[in-house]
Parts: sequence; C-alpha cells; structure tokens
Amino acid sequence: MLHSFRACYTPGAATAKGDISAYYFLVTAIPLLLSTGLLLSRFLRRQKQAPLPPGPTGLPLVGYLPFLGTHLHREFTALAATYGPIYSLRLGRKLCMVVSSSSLVKEIVRDQDAVFANRDPPISAVVLTYGGDDVAFSNYGPLWKKLRKVFVREMLGGANLEECYGLRKQQVRNSVKEVHKRCSGGEAMDFGEMAFKTTTNAMLSMLWGGVAGDDEGFYGEFRELESEMLVLMGTPNVSDFIPALARFDLQGIEKKSKRLLDKFDEILSSVIEERLRAVDKRGGNGRKDILQVLLDLNRDGGSDGESYVTTNQVKALLVVRLSSLELY
Repeated sequence: MLHSFRACYTPGAATAKGDISAYYFLVTAIPLLLSTGLLLSRFLRRQKQAPLPPGPTGLPLVGYLPFLGTHLHREFTALAATYGPIYSLRLGRKLCMVVSSSSLVKEIVRDQDAVFANRDPPISAVVLTYGGDDVAFSNYGPLWKKLRKVFVREMLGGANLEECYGLRKQQVRNSVKEVHKRCSGGEAMDFGEMAFKTTTNAMLSMLWGGVAGDDEGFYGEFRELESEMLVLMGTPNVSDFIPALARFDLQGIEKKSKRLLDKFDEILSSVIEERLRAVDKRGGNGRKDILQVLLDLNRDGGSDGESYVTTNQVKALLVVRLSSLELY
C-alpha cells in the first residue's frame, strides 16, 4: 500500500532537463530541416530543367564506368539499341550524352555547332597546351575565334603552304637520295623511321626553317616525346571523371604531363630565343616561316592589330602542329 506521497519541486533540475530536451530537439530538427530543404531545392530545380534522355543508371560516384569494356563503340551501339539514338549516362561525376543517329549528328556538329562547341578536355591536354591556351582545347569564344583565325590563315593557309613548297620538296629529295645511297650500298633500312624523319624535317622546316640533320638521337628523342604526348592524352584518367580526386593525381598523369611539357618548352624556348637573336642581327629581313609569322603577331598583333598572341599561345600552337607528326 501507498502510505505516503510527497512531491518535491526543484527549479534547477527542471531547467536542466528542459535544456537537454531542447538540445536534442535542435540536434534532430536542424539536420532534418536541411535535408528537407536540399531535397526540395533539387526537386524544384529538376522541375525547371528539361528531362534528360533515357539511359543506364550506373552506380553512385562512379556512374556507368565499371560496365564499359575496352570496345567502346560496341558498348555504345548496344546501349543505343536499348535506349534509342540519343541517351545519357554518367561516367564518374560527368554527365555524357551519346548520339548515334546521323541526322542528330548533323544537327549537332553542323547546324548547332556553336552550342556544342565547348569540350571538357582531359587534364593531360590542358597541361600540355599551356592551360588549354590553344585552338584545340580552348572554349568557344573570342579567344578561340582569334586563335582559329591565326591557325587557319597563317599556319594552314594556301599562301603559306605554297611558300613552303620548296622546303617540303627539298626534304623529299634528300630522303630519296638517302634511300638510293643505302640501297646501292646494300644497307638495311627502316622505312618507317625514314618516313618519320622526312615528315619531321619537312614539318620543322615549315615551322621554323630548321631540320634535325643526321642526328639520329634527336629523331629517337623527338619521336618518343610525340608518342608519350599521344599516350598521355589518350589514357583514361580517374581525375577527369571524378574531379574531387584530381588533387591526388592517383595515376600520376598530371605529373607526367608537366614533366613532358618542360621538355617541349625547353625545345621551343631555345628555338624562339635563337630566332629572336637572328632577327636582331639581320634587322627583321629574313624568311617568313610559321614561327616568324607567329612572332610578328606576338610583337604587333598583325595587320589588323587584333591577332595578338602571347608567347605561351605561340608555343601551344606549335605543340598542336607538332602533335600531328606521330599520326603520319
């Protein structure tokens, strides 16, 4: 039985219990409110955006990357058969659209080219082109238009190619003479190396009027640099797909690209310095190869005054032109 009952009221204890209850309420309510607000904002943002094309869902963080094999064209063809001529998929944190219809490709690359002109270059390409400061990887805009005009008009223009015809012809003649000489002496030849040597000399003579002569070591080193450049640009890099990991450079591609750029920069800087010294000696009267044209633009901006290019842009344009050597 209950013999007695006495209620005691202690103000301090009640206040302490109230503070604890309020604390737990805040700890629970604040994350809940933040989560609700985040989900609501994402929902409203999605409501305003057009829906994405259908596509495979993939996995969190890595997207569809684990399911891609080595034969990408076959994988994309199979996905197109499932999801249609245009579909979306995530590669890491990057949202990609794949188009496999000729009519859609025509719409994108010709009719709406300016809308889809920008690219998301790999880290290696950005490093090797002086921060993407060139015609291949810079975003569509005034800078790209200027560099494209310089590249097409000054480096690939018919007048420039016509002026360099004699240089190319001379390099081919030299190669034919060397082949005849070695064949007459019964020497073995590597025609692949000979073709690369001829192309390299023809390209260098057009770019800055120089050739490598008979320095076999130069050809070996130069070809190795060109091959390494293409390998680095073509190697899948986890940092390109998951930008949060870029700071760690897990595959070392950024480090290798910077080291390769230093080698290219050493060659290009020495060539530019030598040309500037030669121009100072002869007072500006000399050959007008591609390097000299670019240096003139670097100095005065060309006849229209709007084609000024920085020293790094000069080097980046030369790197882009040199990168085509290994493709021959």
